[in-house]
Amino acid sequence: MSPAMLRFVCLLYFLVGPALATAESEFTAVAYNVENLFDLDETALFNDYRIAAGKPFAYNRYKLLTKLQNTARVLSEFSDGKGPDLILFQELEGDFSPDSRMGLPAEFLRRYAHTTAEAMLTDQWKSTYAGLPAQAWLLKALHDAGMVGYEVACPPAETDQEGIAHVNALFSRFPITSVDYHSLPKARSIIEATVEIHGCPLYVFVNHWKSGASNLRREPIRVENARVLRSLIDSRLEFDPQADILIGGDLNSHYNHSALFPQLDATGINHILGSQGNEDSVRRPDGPALYNLWHELPPEQRASEVWRGKQGTLMHLIISRGLYDDVGISYSDNSFDTLAQPGLNADALGRPFGWSFAGRAGGGFSDHFPVEARFCLAPVAYAEPTSLGRMPEIESPLRYTPASGIDLLDGTFLAEVADDDLGQHLGTFYRVHGRITSLKPLRIEVDDYKWPAYAPDPEISERLRKGLTGDWVVTLGVWRGQRQFIIEGIL
Repeated sequence: MSPAMLRFVCLLYFLVGPALATAESEFTAVAYNVENLFDLDETALFNDYRIAAGKPFAYNRYKLLTKLQNTARVLSEFSDGKGPDLILFQELEGDFSPDSRMGLPAEFLRRYAHTTAEAMLTDQWKSTYAGLPAQAWLLKALHDAGMVGYEVACPPAETDQEGIAHVNALFSRFPITSVDYHSLPKARSIIEATVEIHGCPLYVFVNHWKSGASNLRREPIRVENARVLRSLIDSRLEFDPQADILIGGDLNSHYNHSALFPQLDATGINHILGSQGNEDSVRRPDGPALYNLWHELPPEQRASEVWRGKQGTLMHLIISRGLYDDVGISYSDNSFDTLAQPGLNADALGRPFGWSFAGRAGGGFSDHFPVEARFCLAPVAYAEPTSLGRMPEIESPLRYTPASGIDLLDGTFLAEVADDDLGQHLGTFYRVHGRITSLKPLRIEVDDYKWPAYAPDPEISERLRKGLTGDWVVTLGVWRGQRQFIIEGIL
């Protein structure tokens, strides 16, 4: 069908369809890096996910269950518990077990309709379940939590690329009418899918570019990742300049990457992909093709993760000019947001409550917040643009200070907590008094117990070198099978 015919069909829907300014006409899209959702087939490329029975904090089916349930808890916050209509996932483990394919989602769910993911991973466990891929477990967990009706697009594992453990996935409540997978240099394959929304096509690109946003030596790889994506988009726009396109995922690049790293001759996200923030210009037929939705939020609210004490914006939803033309699908203006809830997926400081192996069943959610946007099948009244492309040359700091107002518990007792029970103490801020016994590797002694320690914030790490004895603010973590203190602040 030609672009003109497609647009006529969508326009006809507006004229003869049901009333469109209703909740039924609106749908939600979410991009979410779930941080290492691995299966149980013991073929993991990461050592931490190779099941080692009897070792403290080893990966196991109980940890997978915790991961699934916590992911479902986060996604149930959307659409009044029904979950997002489109979910662009990153960091699902690739399926390296050739005999364990999920098959069609509806058939898979019928096969296990008599049970739940929780039962399958606990009292009803069977060794044959070990081969089920990550996307199958996730689909089942969402279904158990009342989030139903998803089709799934997920590429095969990248067996030809050394070190590529993950794949992207697209979960859609709308029909996926076509899907292609495009390889990237040293990164996860792009999913290119056509999703049919009541007769109107939405072209979705799911991405996860090369990691190491602050590693400038890796930017040329992300530039090549961006070139592949941009060529796919340009091919679509050449066919239909007003195509409705949604780009999402973890680009391992900040929305203001070129401003943060002016020494780079080119950045993948800004220079090659063309992600920009002037909403007024993208609404014009002759304006830039793409608009990054981070610009919908005030600069101080732009954050999807925290790295070394600074907030970042690695998760993205980027839209094409066609979503502003009042034909077909429209972006619901100013609907972009992050889901960051202290007590759920954020700690008391407002940082992502990341995954941990601590305890028998692990704990935590992801080191990224999901980002969301809403769309509708109706013309939209747009507000005056607020950003006009401004990109501050900062990553806002977020670290513990006495002014944070967080109650600190005495953490001395943690040395006596059994390994299996350690998970219940995750995400809590503690105060400890001790002395540093080693800087490389960092070790601190608290009440005669020597703790491996880690100071992710470079400023804190530097201050530790100047005072070998003191009071520290710590949280609990696990590294290479050992409990450790993460030093969050110095008192």
